[in-house]
Amino acid sequence: MGGLRAGTGREIQCKNVSGGGDDTINGLPKNLKKEQLVVVLLVGILLLIIALPTKEKEKDSTSETSLPDTEKSDTRELTGRQMETELEQALSNVEGIGKVQVVLTFEDTGEKVVEKDSDATVYAKDSKGNQTPYVSTEILPRIKGVLVIAQGGDNAVVNQNIREAVMALFQVEAHKIKVMKMK
Repeated sequence: MGGLRAGTGREIQCKNVSGGGDDTINGLPKNLKKEQLVVVLLVGILLLIIALPTKEKEKDSTSETSLPDTEKSDTRELTGRQMETELEQALSNVEGIGKVQVVLTFEDTGEKVVEKDSDATVYAKDSKGNQTPYVSTEILPRIKGVLVIAQGGDNAVVNQNIREAVMALFQVEAHKIKVMKMK
C-alpha cells in the first residue's frame, strides 16, 4: 500500500476496501485509464437511457390507440344514423323521389387515429379537466349495402337516379344497392 503526499506534508494511507488483491482500487483495475473509465460510464448511461423509453412506448401504444368495443359500436351507430339521415334529406329533395327511408349496413366499425408527438400520445382536456386522446383523423366505416325505400321507387328513371346518387356518395357497387317502392 502506497502513500500519497498532501500539501501539508502529511502522508495519507490508502486501504484496499474490495478485499481483493493489490491490483485493484475500489473494485476497478489500477491500469484502467481515466478516459476508459469515462467511456465505460457514458456507455452505461446511454444504455440506460435507451432502455427506459421503450417500456413507456409499449404501454402508450396498447392502451391509447384501441377503443373499447362499446365505444366503437356507439360511434358506428351514431355515424350510421347520421349518414342515413343525410342521405334521406338529400334524396327527398330530388324531384320524383318523394318520401324516403334509408338503411345502411357496414363492413367494419371505422377507425379513429390518435395524434402522437414523438411516440407520446397527445391529450385534449375538457371543461371538467378530464383527459382524452386527441383524435387527429376519423376514418368512416365502409358501407356494405344500401336499402332505399322511396315513394317514387317504382319509376325506372327515379330508381336509376337513386342508384347513381348512392354510388357517387358512398363508392358502393350497383349490385349492393336496393331501391324499393314505399307503401
